[in-house]
Amino acid sequence: MAVEVRKDHFEQLKHLLEVKDEEGIKKLLSPLHASDIAKIFKELRTEDVVRIFKLLPPEVASEVILEVDEQLRKELIASISPARLVEVVDEMATDDATDVISELSFEDAKQVLEGIGREDAIEVQKLLRYPEDTAGGKMQTELVSVIEDATVEETIEELRKKSEEIENISSVFVVDSQGRLTGVVPLDRLILAKPYMRIKDIAEKDPIKVSTDVDQEEVARIFQKYDLLSLPVVDENNRLVGRITVDDVVDVIEEEIFEDFYRMASLNIGEHVLDPPMRSFRMRYPWLLLNLLTASIAAGVVKAFEGTIENMVVLAALMPIVAGLGGNAATQTITVVVRGLALGEIELRNAGKVLFKEAVVGLANGLLVGAVAALVSYIIGANMVIGLLLFLAMTANLLIAGLSGALIPLVLKWFNADPALSSSIFVTACTDVGGFFTFLGLAALFMRLGIL
Repeated sequence: MAVEVRKDHFEQLKHLLEVKDEEGIKKLLSPLHASDIAKIFKELRTEDVVRIFKLLPPEVASEVILEVDEQLRKELIASISPARLVEVVDEMATDDATDVISELSFEDAKQVLEGIGREDAIEVQKLLRYPEDTAGGKMQTELVSVIEDATVEETIEELRKKSEEIENISSVFVVDSQGRLTGVVPLDRLILAKPYMRIKDIAEKDPIKVSTDVDQEEVARIFQKYDLLSLPVVDENNRLVGRITVDDVVDVIEEEIFEDFYRMASLNIGEHVLDPPMRSFRMRYPWLLLNLLTASIAAGVVKAFEGTIENMVVLAALMPIVAGLGGNAATQTITVVVRGLALGEIELRNAGKVLFKEAVVGLANGLLVGAVAALVSYIIGANMVIGLLLFLAMTANLLIAGLSGALIPLVLKWFNADPALSSSIFVTACTDVGGFFTFLGLAALFMRLGIL
């Protein structure tokens, strides 16, 4: 039984590493869960992690290597012999083995596939054909399935046989003679059924399922919507080819959350906090250059109205307020819309409703915030015309923020791009340009009319 990792584990382990007590290291780590061992690895030098990893039994090493980050996983794989790598991969479920093998060089992958056994190698090679972010790429081929004419007693016996090599069994899948999925039987229903009953008579007909090409985000939504523990995966002919378990979906949800988080911050999803400086530099500078381009457009708008600013310097102090509040309002809209897209709440049929709603919200916020900004500007000494100017510009820009914050993610989704890419660069460019143009443009108009 695994125990919780404690602070003294780190100190004990460091001491054991110093005195090179390998047996002590094994004894200290043996009761710990794989995720806790991976947590300890984060606190150690890479060379010490490599030493410890080589001491772990293959079944433990196979779990630990899936818990560490991508960079450390590559270093651990590179540090062990091909024979040891085969032992580690051979302990994994097919979906996990596929993830590891897909990261190897061609020669290393070939050697591992030759070493893990013919049946497992065939299953892994099948999974390698599917894109990583699809149901086919996330599924495992280990499952329990029975022909629909089997009895409950025969099904339970089959379940006992498979339980030695398959983890997290929550359902038995029912297929016809051609291997086509016809039903699913949850374990509790199977256990309570009479032994002589046919499995097809207690199965849930027309079960929830996905095809191999369904995107992983859609798979996660299905799990969330129906509170599933496992989900069958079928091919184009409805033949059962695998299953996805809830633990895989938790990883997908975490991956998608952080992917959107990174994209909205204009970061490459492959970057990690402990990456070498040059790697982070290469991943960040393209977005910063793009941001520079969009900021230059906004600067060009300001440049076009430099005469207006020279005639009334107070405009220079107030115009960042218009652009800044527009950017904040747009970020609020983006966050709500991207979340709605991620959860499947927004579809083409209600996209117009979303646009209208965000436009109304933007307009209402603009009227309120603009009125308050006008009042504040008057209190600090600006004249009433400047207050009116600020009110109109703020109202217009928050309307722009609402429209662009909703429209750009929807357009990106329409073109099958990640909606989170609409974040701080594209929409902020709209609010900067819109804010400066409306504020300075109205100021120039007011001057021409003699109002200001």
